[in-house]
Amino acid sequence: MALNRTEAASLLVLAASVVFLVACGSDEAIEERWARLDVPEPEIVFLGDFTDEEKKAITREVKSVQVSFAERFGVVTSEFTLYISTDFEALNEAYQEWLDPEWRQRGVELPSWLICNGLVWKAAIFISVETCDNESRAHGGPIAHEYFHILQDHVGLVAGTASVWPAWLIEGSAVYASAQYAEEQGRRSLAWRREASRLVWSGLGRPLPGPYDAAVSSMFTDLAFQNLVYEVGFLGVEWLVERRGEEALMEFFRLGGGRQEFRQAFDMTPDEFVEAFEEHRGKVAPPFKWQIAGVVRDPDGRPVPQVDLYVVMGVEGENILAPGGRTNGAGEFRARSPEEHHTLGVILRCPHGSRTFWSFAGEWGEKGFVGDEDGRYESDEHLAEPITGMHRRNVVIELPGTRAALLERLCQKR
Repeated sequence: MALNRTEAASLLVLAASVVFLVACGSDEAIEERWARLDVPEPEIVFLGDFTDEEKKAITREVKSVQVSFAERFGVVTSEFTLYISTDFEALNEAYQEWLDPEWRQRGVELPSWLICNGLVWKAAIFISVETCDNESRAHGGPIAHEYFHILQDHVGLVAGTASVWPAWLIEGSAVYASAQYAEEQGRRSLAWRREASRLVWSGLGRPLPGPYDAAVSSMFTDLAFQNLVYEVGFLGVEWLVERRGEEALMEFFRLGGGRQEFRQAFDMTPDEFVEAFEEHRGKVAPPFKWQIAGVVRDPDGRPVPQVDLYVVMGVEGENILAPGGRTNGAGEFRARSPEEHHTLGVILRCPHGSRTFWSFAGEWGEKGFVGDEDGRYESDEHLAEPITGMHRRNVVIELPGTRAALLERLCQKR
């Protein structure tokens, strides 16, 4: 349901008169504010093992997100179904029911990276909390992010996310909305999100391509594409909102989310935005200054190709990963690193069909490489001794096993 200006204004007055809900806020406060939205109860399907208290908390979280976004963006809907699961297979079966017959015949399934993540398909949200930590599970994983995608579709039709445009606007705005919500709840500051995204952009070391730069857009693949559309996308949306307001953001989606609609909503052409945003990059996210070059080998001295390296840095006590490069056929890599303390994280892509999409092999630092035990990256885990910025060449990263052995151990189904 889209709100008219009078209703939206009423919600803004309500927002100003009620203290923002934090984690310890009362259920009564949320229920009262949610009731004023005059929407049906959200349909939530719990799959797997949830206690009654967990179900109650997740239902409250959905309503809290609806209230927050209605007050901020002037839009609310309950015309969706949330499937949230501790059992990936059960979630995949529910997902299959939403697919058209021809898609099911092609064997389309939920992607393997959805173990602690979510996606939206049609009018349904699918979230797996199977491997989420306790805090993330208690909040229902990425509910705020995925619900914003529901709102995008609710107010207008957005076509195509396979290329950088308009994917960065679609995902970046969902990151922006969920970051605002996280700060409201006292879970994570907006300043943290901004600084982390800027470091990721510095690691990418590339401008946001324009809508007609197909050749440049094609350079962003796999995790680099995700970094661009989510992290840089968030920064781009924040930049636009600072200049045109959140009303313009929602107007963009109402109009249909295309290139002409971009100009109508934000009062600038996509090319004008790209030029100004590139100037902004030079001020807030210049490429990392220092170079690291070397080779990744197994215990027998053989090169390990197609290994992704990420710069691991701390922001407000929590580690973040910025793109660092990928080894070539000879196991060689070149990466850029910041002045601040950091390590190099080594990530292997798991075989097709594995329930673990990427495995974290470990970190390289001042005293060499330290392997990870379970292949799962933990944002508060510190393995290797950090290094500081300087040019480093002839670096040798020796993995604790062959590529095949590491993949077998770290990419196991769980």
